[in-house]
Amino acid sequence: MVYKWLNNIQSRLLPQYCILCGQAGQEHMAMCHECYNELNFITNCCTQCALPLPESASGLICGKCLQYPPHFDRSVSLFTYEPPASHLVQGLKFGKRLNLARLLGDMLAIRLDGASALPDCIAPVPLSGRRTRSRGFNQSMEIARPVGRKLGIPLKPALLTRTINTPPQSKLAIKERRRNVRGAFRLNGDNPPRHIAIVDDVVTTGSTVNEIARILKKSGVETVEIWSVARAII
Repeated sequence: MVYKWLNNIQSRLLPQYCILCGQAGQEHMAMCHECYNELNFITNCCTQCALPLPESASGLICGKCLQYPPHFDRSVSLFTYEPPASHLVQGLKFGKRLNLARLLGDMLAIRLDGASALPDCIAPVPLSGRRTRSRGFNQSMEIARPVGRKLGIPLKPALLTRTINTPPQSKLAIKERRRNVRGAFRLNGDNPPRHIAIVDDVVTTGSTVNEIARILKKSGVETVEIWSVARAII
């Protein structure tokens, strides 16, 4: 709560400065034109997992998704997870700079605006209670707030619960990540919406969001989308 209060004061009372270089930012955005243009936006990707693809492969599904179809139906990611975009995510996640959540959420909402069929609701990837208390917030939740607000989509923060305090995925090998999150999530309540988007900060192997999508599909959800700020290339 203290972090949120301080960030609200900063965003309302102080002038907009670029969060990457410190120069004057754009109107309504804490980032200058130069740094914005250096961000590694994903312009062409697999429509299912958002893995960047060559421009010649527009509208295609990557080989991995063809061979091992994920449980989710569509993914959207803003950037590849590398500098300078990765600095934004790390500043939020580990630097407790919650003003970055609003910036990243607004940018993600702009990317999604105009989609042909928006979901019935959005929900953040849940953290365990222990990790939420340690960090003081859930970064996916903070990113999801401005996304839902700008797109006019209900935010369901309690839709999912993390039932197991699993080790951080970043410290595990790819195969271990899949086992690590198996059975780690629970859907709360009955009769979930038919179309749900899950919001995450970074998608790496996709193991976490795929397990969430599996639970949702098993519970009767028809369409699951994954919306993330960044997509790692591994």
